[in-house]
Amino acid sequence: MLRKDNFYPNLGYWFLLYIILVFAGFYYTYFSVLFKAKPIIIHVHFVLMSLWIVMLIVQPFLIKYKKLPQHRLIGRLSYFLVPLVLLSAFLVIRLEYYTRINDFRLQIANGLSHISESEILKQSCNNPNGLFFFLFFALFYVLGIINRHKSSVHARYMLATGLTLLAPTFDRIVEIDFGIRIIAGIIPAFVITFLLIDFILIILIRRDYKIGKPIKTLTACLIIYGVGQILYYVIPNFDWWGHFYAFIMKPAP
Repeated sequence: MLRKDNFYPNLGYWFLLYIILVFAGFYYTYFSVLFKAKPIIIHVHFVLMSLWIVMLIVQPFLIKYKKLPQHRLIGRLSYFLVPLVLLSAFLVIRLEYYTRINDFRLQIANGLSHISESEILKQSCNNPNGLFFFLFFALFYVLGIINRHKSSVHARYMLATGLTLLAPTFDRIVEIDFGIRIIAGIIPAFVITFLLIDFILIILIRRDYKIGKPIKTLTACLIIYGVGQILYYVIPNFDWWGHFYAFIMKPAP
């Protein structure tokens, strides 16, 4: 049985902040241009992600108020929702990738650029932020479901799943709302989100340690994020990365 001391009783309140973050992060790129023509997959993905955020908010409250049957029912519904979320996310990532490729090819056709096809592939995926957080989301969700009968472990992996949503929301607030794209002339602004996630996990690990709770799960999450963040900077520097990215994005639309 789920016990109160096995999860964060106020987590639902913290997840409510995503409503503000989503509106602020997507105001200029989605809400303010809602009725302008755009690929249907953008709307589908937004609706599916909104449902996931609602689920993310509701589940901790159901535990907090001991509505365990409802919590389990919604958890089972996520088995259908999350694959759709992941599929739509991948299609959006793929759409953005081919949009960048077409932009490069248009520049070449207009004589504004003279880079090779290989360089086009490399530059079109030199910021694989979406793909990495897609993988984080999938991994933490799967780990959460595998450990669904271990409530303390399950809750912490689902919390880590929720942290992945900071990438598409907080990144946009920093870059679009505040106009910060580069820090100190060399550091991309999305590093702020990386550091924020790491900081939150460190604070939660410290909290668990101080109250005598196991820290293995959150430490594993921090290690996974840390390794992923390092790979994010290392992998795009290899020549094979552009061809590998093109392979997993096939077929072209």
